[in-house]
Amino acid sequence: MEILSIRPVAGPKDVALYDVEITPHLRLFNVLLRKSPDGRLRSFAPKAFGKHSASFHPELAEQMTQAAIAALGSKAAYDTREI
Repeated sequence: MEILSIRPVAGPKDVALYDVEITPHLRLFNVLLRKSPDGRLRSFAPKAFGKHSASFHPELAEQMTQAAIAALGSKAAYDTREI
């Protein structure tokens, strides 16, 4: 799994949008990294026509979230918001 691109976003709960390559044959674009009320970060599938375009098994969602957090950490020097 590889984070291809990550972009911090402004919003009280939304942290970043990212593009991820799950395998060489599967890429997802504009996955949302969001902070939940309990402070945990979670990945959400992009939406099409107001509905999620995919769903993730909890293990895959956690792997994607951890990869996005690591990728975002490399940009942290340029972002003053608290994650």
